[in-house]
Amino acid sequence: MKKKMMSRAEKKDTAKNREKEQNIIESALKVFGEKGFENTTISEISKMAQISDATIYEYFSSKEEILFSIAQIYTAKEFERIKQIAPYVHGASARMRMVIQVFLEFYENNREYTSVALLSLKGNRKFVQSEAYQIVREVSGSIVTIYKEGIEEGVFRDDIDPYLVRNMVLGFIEHLTIQWLLVGRPEHISEYRDTIFEMVMRAVLKDTRISQ
Repeated sequence: MKKKMMSRAEKKDTAKNREKEQNIIESALKVFGEKGFENTTISEISKMAQISDATIYEYFSSKEEILFSIAQIYTAKEFERIKQIAPYVHGASARMRMVIQVFLEFYENNREYTSVALLSLKGNRKFVQSEAYQIVREVSGSIVTIYKEGIEEGVFRDDIDPYLVRNMVLGFIEHLTIQWLLVGRPEHISEYRDTIFEMVMRAVLKDTRISQ
């Protein structure tokens, strides 16, 4: 009797196969970080993971799918962290500071992922169609939610589009982080939490005082 071949989704269901999948993802992240996504081949990933090319294709259909899976796993983990911290932080201004800090610490503590995410992933047009992108949208959407809460609290201006505020916050963070990746300065981006927070508050507070 012919043995039925398992689909990629079925292969990921067991603990052993999830471990193999994770090995592929972590190996790909290292190679992407060193060589860049465009310059990396499946063979280089399989060599790093110490498996065959064929084994990779049992779990992922393409190099792109590996890239998107990296984003999905890392972003989901960070989103979970935000959700765990948020209930203990009161007031929209304090939560905005918290989100800025979480983003900066996450990027600083996961340099390989940060390099892949900001230097390779953001320029990939197919990424917006992926499941991973929806998770990234949820995380960045937390800034929109916080801003709307601040409007309801009477702390933030109600004449600014919350999505524009989200873009501003992420723009400050990502510009600083890309500089850190490319030229190594500043040494610790997490130390710029208060600087970014204060710049954002100057733009969005109803008065000119910075909420501490």
